[in-house]
Amino acid sequence: MGAERMHSPKYWLRRAEEFHTKADNCQFPETKAALRQVAKNYEDLARQAQQILDNEQSSKRRRLEAREVAQEYLDDERAITSELRNRMN
Repeated sequence: MGAERMHSPKYWLRRAEEFHTKADNCQFPETKAALRQVAKNYEDLARQAQQILDNEQSSKRRRLEAREVAQEYLDDERAITSELRNRMN
């Protein structure tokens, strides 16, 4: 799933905080442990969402760099071709 269709890392961190708060206010040890585990799972989702965003940004930068290199190559090729034509005439 692409970044445009997923919840942001902030969203998952807010959910984690909600469950940390619920766990802090819970008096039953087993329930408290379960709520803390849910909070940890949300924190894991936040980390994964951030990794996806970081990877997509890296991919965009690499594509942009590749386009720039291709454009430079094309510009050089045109300049060389033009110079050769001038010499032939």
